[in-house]
Amino acid sequence: MLALAWLALTGGTFAAHAMTRSMVEMICPYDGVKFTFSAQNSGTSLDQQLDRMPVGAIESPWPLASCPTNGFVFVKAKYEDDELERLRPLILSPEFQGIRSEMPYYRAAWIVGHTGASHAAVSNLLLQATWEAGRADLVERLKAPGGPTRIGSDSVRRLMAEGTTGERYTRYATELLARLAVDVADTTRSAEERMSDRLLTGEILRRLGRFEEADRHFATMVGDLAPDSKEATLAAFQRQLIAAKDRGLHLVSEALGKK
Repeated sequence: MLALAWLALTGGTFAAHAMTRSMVEMICPYDGVKFTFSAQNSGTSLDQQLDRMPVGAIESPWPLASCPTNGFVFVKAKYEDDELERLRPLILSPEFQGIRSEMPYYRAAWIVGHTGASHAAVSNLLLQATWEAGRADLVERLKAPGGPTRIGSDSVRRLMAEGTTGERYTRYATELLARLAVDVADTTRSAEERMSDRLLTGEILRRLGRFEEADRHFATMVGDLAPDSKEATLAAFQRQLIAAKDRGLHLVSEALGKK
């Protein structure tokens, strides 16, 4: 199953044959530049990582079209003309242009965060930006000179075990932690949503190598979890990983003993 997760991360052979894609002609708002986007039409998630990222015959996150000129991200499929005009000063602002080189989901989070989306909705986009950054980090190391040459090899598994340590992933994940603290404290959200975000917080701390913080975090959750619950099983698995100083990629099925 870990090999399958790796295939999903790298766009490997299995994923390429099992998902469907199409080339779409796009036009950038504000400058009319045309570009071609490889859209994902369908995909199948067979599992997910502990950070919620779907894995299987699917690219995660679902790719967003992004203008090569001004960096505009098509957060949704269709925009009305008046909506694009309202967005114009934001997209062309020095602040947005300053993040034009960031991952599409990071820019998407910025856009919706400046146009009235809920705090949790922005956090969800930033989470998906961490998936983008993590995948890019792993693929870069896979393709580096001296990197592994065979999908599913021991060296690929070693890369997964090392986790995602790149600057961009670290920065996005650190930003996400600050947002999750606010989301967890928001009592207008359901108890299930807040518990899910508490589990995610611990996962991000572990992935960042902040093991002492991560262990304290999960330790404080014990009293809030039914001993035989899925959440308690996930928290116990996380504490095992933390004790081993493991910041690698792991699947929910592995944590639940379904691997």
